[in-house]
Amino acid sequence: MSRFAWTTLLAIAAASIAAILLRGEARNWAVAAVWGGYLPIFVCGLVFIRLNYFCPAICRGFVGQKWIALTFDDGPDPQTTPPLLDLLAREKISATFFCIGKNVAAHPQVAARIIAEGHLIGNHSFRHPWYISLLWSGPLRQELESAQRAIEDACGVRPVYFRPPMGMTSPSFSKALRQTGLMMAGWDVRSLDTVLATPKIIERVVAKARGGSIILLHDGGAEREKLLEIVSAAISQLRERGFSFERLDRLAGQRPA
Repeated sequence: MSRFAWTTLLAIAAASIAAILLRGEARNWAVAAVWGGYLPIFVCGLVFIRLNYFCPAICRGFVGQKWIALTFDDGPDPQTTPPLLDLLAREKISATFFCIGKNVAAHPQVAARIIAEGHLIGNHSFRHPWYISLLWSGPLRQELESAQRAIEDACGVRPVYFRPPMGMTSPSFSKALRQTGLMMAGWDVRSLDTVLATPKIIERVVAKARGGSIILLHDGGAEREKLLEIVSAAISQLRERGFSFERLDRLAGQRPA
């Protein structure tokens, strides 16, 4: 049973008991207090993927060794993904790319290169809609399946991992993921590379990394030189601290695509 299910049942039971045992204003206040306490829990479950509230999410891998997974969202981007792949090849690092289906369909040769060079590719929805947590399980499944088909057509593999846009989840995800055979993947180190300055991003990534960390970065829509500087510096400094780099599936001990 998910955390969403048991907290919802607990709230229903508490509200029902209050309604039966109390009368008048006391009953109204008690029922309001129950649902007033439940609402922020529900909202946090929507926003924070690491809570595993609606369904399990892999947010950190094997902690027994100093392994780290570099993950990149929102590609493939013809301006930034190829030079990033060049950098990773020079550093002999395999990473994980969570790709938007429509970007894969627009740039299939870049997506195919990701797989050809030994990286893992994941599903990041087809359109990257901001309202994804508002979708019912049927439309959500269609969104995931459209991305699956685009990636399979371009790369010849069917992803195993799905990362929701903005890390937003909802009660609909459990059924949609089960129907599509996908596992949800989050992160434990958010670089904030879309909002912070380069030195702050590098500092944040290096400071927060630990054994098993899954680091969230973006290649889609990124500034090329900024992205390459961040990734190069982070690799160098993390290696100085004794870390090595693995794909997400290897870090989590799961099967590949």
